Amino acid sequence: MNLAFDKKEYAARLSDVHAQMNKQNLDVVLVFGQDQMFYLTGYDQIGYSYYQILVISRDNPHVVYLCREVDAHIIRETSTAEDVRIWYDDDNNDPTEITASIVREFVDIVGSRIGVELQTHGLLPVFYARLLEHLEGANIVDASNLLTDLRLEKSPAEVAYMREAGRLFDVGMCAGFEAMQEGARECEVHAAVMHSMYLAGGEFPAVAPPIESGPRTLHQTHGAALRRKLEARDPVTLEIGGCFRRYHAVGVRSVAIVSPVTRQRQLHAILKEAIQAGLEVAGPGVSTAHVASAMHDIYLANGMDRRTRHCGYGIGIGYPPTWIDNLRIKLTDSHTLKPGMTFMIHGILADWDAELAVALGDPVLITDSGVERLTTLDHELVVRH
Repeated sequence: MNLAFDKKEYAARLSDVHAQMNKQNLDVVLVFGQDQMFYLTGYDQIGYSYYQILVISRDNPHVVYLCREVDAHIIRETSTAEDVRIWYDDDNNDPTEITASIVREFVDIVGSRIGVELQTHGLLPVFYARLLEHLEGANIVDASNLLTDLRLEKSPAEVAYMREAGRLFDVGMCAGFEAMQEGARECEVHAAVMHSMYLAGGEFPAVAPPIESGPRTLHQTHGAALRRKLEARDPVTLEIGGCFRRYHAVGVRSVAIVSPVTRQRQLHAILKEAIQAGLEVAGPGVSTAHVASAMHDIYLANGMDRRTRHCGYGIGIGYPPTWIDNLRIKLTDSHTLKPGMTFMIHGILADWDAELAVALGDPVLITDSGVERLTTLDHELVVRH
């Protein structure tokens, strides 16, 4: 068995779920996200585009997995689960019907309250529609936040993984900087980043590192590396999620090839001031909205109103297509920062007339006394000669 954590830690996590189920009067919770399955039992795999489910009962410590036959071994190999059921992937088998039969082992469906993880890529609409038919008579409740919020305050063991992910972030960034030479292609930079992190003991990240150069920086970290060659005076944006045992330390940097244009320097200076303002107020007991407000004050002072935009997001466990947790550094977010919480604090500023965007961001950890940056890199604009 290849567990990422001690069995006692997994037991404590499931105990927290049971406590929330009691609080919300939920008889059963149906878990579909690979990230949640990893968190609760250790189950770690990449073939989760097919229907699979973890069934948790409020009144029974026994959990049940339902999966395709090909995945049964990896559940037993990587997780604490002992009861693994199989559905055969053909036209004669409906896994949602089998799911309902498992639920009936724990509770009478009619009149029950069943929590379903809805905010996940692991539950396709076609299966959800079928599931509702088989759970007719139950009160269906969205249990997405119940599950995700439990992950926000990380244990000491999780923090250790986040710090290692931060080291891998630095390794990848430095390799990316080194590869950014005039004439190099974006895809070559991407290769250098991934090669360095794998060599350093990292894993595949939930998102392929976004790399954009020149006018493509206006894609604002949502563009993949292409074959465009880097040119003198190009701005370049590189975002990386260093990944260790599925925990991600995510950050972003902007680079100038040979020398920066004036507008890139100006925007970077504003971002540097805003990030510093956010870091100075972040700490235990501080609201995420307050951190965002401190950063927006800097933007507003520079004539930029970005108050509808977030200034960061929670990070931790990630599987494709996302590494984002259920927390935002945003004026409308309601979370309060606590020790063990991790997030990327960042900003992106675009100038459409100048055809460029600039980004800056760090992975950070809330400690008992303040905030710890999970990177050794400074906030200076990187210039590659």
